[in-house]
Amino acid sequence: MKKSVLAVLVLGSSLAVTGCFDKQETAQKVEAAKDATANAATQVKDAAKEVATDVKNAAIDAKDSAANKMAETKEAVADKASEMKDAAADKMEAAKKSAAEMKDAAADKMAEAKEAMSSKMEEVKNSASEAKDAAADKAAEAKDAAADKAAEVKEAVTK
Repeated sequence: MKKSVLAVLVLGSSLAVTGCFDKQETAQKVEAAKDATANAATQVKDAAKEVATDVKNAAIDAKDSAANKMAETKEAVADKASEMKDAAADKMEAAKKSAAEMKDAAADKMAEAKEAMSSKMEEVKNSASEAKDAAADKAAEAKDAAADKAAEVKEAVTK
């Protein structure tokens, strides 16, 4: 398009410079060159407007696309953060539950150990009491046997 405008200008200039002495013919050619130049300028102006509109529309489309992509990315990040938060909460809850179970199991074991210790102490106490009673019985039997022997010896001596 620039070439055609340039060609018209060159043609018009060359006609004016060549010195055509026919003023009317020269005036017609100059008028034709003017009209061609005006038409070419209008075409260039219209083409520039179209290009500017196309560039503007492409920029708007690119902006909208970037905004949509940004919104999608933001939403994906928010979703992932929410998932990670939920997973961490679940792990925390499981850890709490596990700790509570371990605490209960330890308490049960302590109660069992205390009960077993109490039973053993009771057995030892009963065993000691039985041994004491047995020793007392043996001592009483020995005393009775010694007294019986002493009475026999006394009877044997007195006869």
